[in-house]
Amino acid sequence: MSIKSLGKHSLIYGFGHILARLVTFFLLPLYTHVFTPEEYGVVSLAYAFMGFTMILYRYGMDTALLKYSVQKKGQDRGGYISTIYGIQVITSIIFSSILFGYRKIIAKIVLGVDQPEWIAILSGVLLLDALWNLPVLLLRAEEKPIPFVIFNLTNVLTTMGFNLFFVVILKMGITGVLLANLVSSSIVFILSLPVIIKRVSLSTIKTITLKTVFKFAIPFLPAGIFTMIMELANRYLLNWMTGTREVGLYSAGHKLGIFGLIVVMGFNMGWTPYFLKRGKKSGARKDFAQAATIFLGLLGFVIVAVSLWVPEIMRFPIGSRTLIGEQFWSAENVVFCVLLAYFFFGTYVIQLPGVYMREMTNWIPIFRAIGATVNILLNILLIPKYGVIGSAWATVFSFMFMSLSVFIRCHKIYPVTYNWSAWIYPLIFMGVVFIISDHIWVRLALTLFYPISWFLFVINSEEKTVLKSFIK
Repeated sequence: MSIKSLGKHSLIYGFGHILARLVTFFLLPLYTHVFTPEEYGVVSLAYAFMGFTMILYRYGMDTALLKYSVQKKGQDRGGYISTIYGIQVITSIIFSSILFGYRKIIAKIVLGVDQPEWIAILSGVLLLDALWNLPVLLLRAEEKPIPFVIFNLTNVLTTMGFNLFFVVILKMGITGVLLANLVSSSIVFILSLPVIIKRVSLSTIKTITLKTVFKFAIPFLPAGIFTMIMELANRYLLNWMTGTREVGLYSAGHKLGIFGLIVVMGFNMGWTPYFLKRGKKSGARKDFAQAATIFLGLLGFVIVAVSLWVPEIMRFPIGSRTLIGEQFWSAENVVFCVLLAYFFFGTYVIQLPGVYMREMTNWIPIFRAIGATVNILLNILLIPKYGVIGSAWATVFSFMFMSLSVFIRCHKIYPVTYNWSAWIYPLIFMGVVFIISDHIWVRLALTLFYPISWFLFVINSEEKTVLKSFIK
């Protein structure tokens, strides 16, 4: 796969990710008008619980599936796919049974309310999500971005549709939100079955394959847990230290920050298969450096543009209402922090080839543990004094330290000659955005000046050539 192919695949994944995220983004106006900040805080805790628990359901098997389905061929490849999917079916059923059996205790701990039926619904959602995600991941490994995108769009469109049905029409409140996820996951699971059935054969499952897979996958379990701590722990810390209202406000601001995550995840979906194939060939590091310049430039522009226009986005009129409910407007200060955090997440993702090429995947849990530790400590220190915004800045520093730890570990053993001005330039602009005047013409000038000056003065001639090749 060439760097141009990387760009094309990332654009397709990114476009699909944008559509999927925009659909879920449009649930935010629904939630901020139907629910109070306290009620939306409970919804956010439920989603946080699903995100964290899904890491336990997968325990690195999704990463193993991606690796071995890319690198193995023929019957050997089928054996790895069958083994991974088979063990995932067994363990997912076990995990969901545990959740269902202890739903009364778990509901009070993770949601702060005595609603065990909500945990029962979530146990079904998690089981189905764990099983349909693997066949869809195979489509990504096989460089089939369009079917991959279609599956994910089906998931979010059905989720949104059933949210409207259960929450708006039937007025089922939080129960309706969870039921919408359960029905949507059931539909996508059924649709994904033909993908996995064609690739799974019980006769190819081998014990030695299972041992190999576990050896590779298990280090990603703590890595995933630490990542979820970075992403989700502040919701629970805010809940325990301030209450569900602040959780709702933070979550609303975090949801608006998904535009940065869209760019990172869209890129990463094409990036991982690309560097796994390209990494050991000549000229790979030069390609990695050029990809970093273009990716971080685009990510920086999205962050700058959204940060400059957050007030208008939140107050965008829709009939007699605004896009975001007025009770949640105070969350706009959170958005900039979330976007900045995702920039540092992008710098982390772009450095991963060194980790894989030097077979240092056992360091990934360490990198993410550093970020998780920083996140928890700063949340504890900052929330009592600064509340929601303190929690948001804790997220920024956690991703920054995680990215810095990768650089310190890899820059000597797998040096890549990056165009460092392309890394620093977006950060300078973000600093300007942070202190800039609210005058509309100033913000418009900054929005236009970023891409023009980036192209003219920041990227070098070779990077301009690569960028132009995407357009042709």
